[in-house]
Amino acid sequence: MLIDRLVRFLLPRPDQFFAMLEELADKIEATAAVFAELESATGHSQIEAIAARLKPIESDADNVCQRLYEEIDRTFVTPIDREDLARLTKVLDNVVDGMEHTAAFAALFRFAALTEPMRHLVRLTVGCARELAGAARRLRQFANPDSVKGATIAVHALENEADAVYRKAIAALFDNGINPVELVRQKDMLFSLEEGIDQCDDAMDAIRSVVVKNG
Repeated sequence: MLIDRLVRFLLPRPDQFFAMLEELADKIEATAAVFAELESATGHSQIEAIAARLKPIESDADNVCQRLYEEIDRTFVTPIDREDLARLTKVLDNVVDGMEHTAAFAALFRFAALTEPMRHLVRLTVGCARELAGAARRLRQFANPDSVKGATIAVHALENEADAVYRKAIAALFDNGINPVELVRQKDMLFSLEEGIDQCDDAMDAIRSVVVKNG
């Protein structure tokens, strides 16, 4: 491990990896900006339009990931461990996928508007995504753990808040005696939103792990 780090220090650092990770950060922010519109959407056609606008961003993110994986395969010495680069690529892409899939579910489930707990979870998702994108852009400072300390704290706090919102909303569904079809529809939508925030938290943990490992 020490020899690997010494070799990385002596050889020129391939900046293309950080540039592509920053591209993924841009895709996360672009996705979050559109995803945020779910909070105020009124009418199924608006939700469908939001889902449709997210799909090409998700495809662009997949293309960035493919380029990153190919670059990892062809590069002899990477600036950080290739396994860490591959994991970062996957978890950042998962965040984009999660928001796109959740918007698609909102359209498929025929929502005309989201419930208040769902809107709350949308706001928390957007906050997590923006913090995460900022942290991903600071990966060039991968030897400085303090560079992502604030984002780590913020994302974990938002994820804890999301857990509380999700659990309260699920409990309310079973207390309110709504019909089974509506219960399943709302429960699945709430789960998708909560899972997307968990994906942000997982990605933030991966970033923190890299900077701590290299610090």
